Amino acid sequence: MCTEKDNEELIEALVKAARLAFLSLKETTKEHFYFYAFIFDEGLHPYISAWSYEALEKSMIEQQIPKEEKNYWKWDSADSPYAVYGYDEFFGEVSELLDKRADGLSDDELYGIEWVVRIDSMEEAMKRLDGSGLFGTGKERECVVINVEQTPPDEDGSEYNRALRLNPSSALLSEYLETCE
Repeated sequence: MCTEKDNEELIEALVKAARLAFLSLKETTKEHFYFYAFIFDEGLHPYISAWSYEALEKSMIEQQIPKEEKNYWKWDSADSPYAVYGYDEFFGEVSELLDKRADGLSDDELYGIEWVVRIDSMEEAMKRLDGSGLFGTGKERECVVINVEQTPPDEDGSEYNRALRLNPSSALLSEYLETCE
């Protein structure tokens, strides 16, 4: 099993990779982002996703999404054109660390305790990125929702609770939580 030092090394690598990916996305697109997500799936390697208002409108037209499905589509990180953005460029160190951590673990350990450690580390990384002002501050921050999501979605409400821990109270957060229920 990994030590606290190993876990801190993972958190720092996640912060570095996610910061670079989110910054690159913002600088490259010059769009107005309202949602940033760190995604974790059964492949055991995290990646980012995000939605901007511009990407949402364009995607709805291109994918012929009916207006009555907009609220769901708005928060669907898997269908974002920015899902897995920057993975090859920015997540090499994270990938190596995670592979090293997995060596010698049984599937039960990997998909049990290690799964939880990785999700918790991703949440801590998002918290640190938020604290640095990456997602805005003050009123600007209230116009953004951040979260750590897992695929397939959990059924125990942990994504909902993470969203509450990671975000200030706002109308946008309420909309996200209502859609995610």
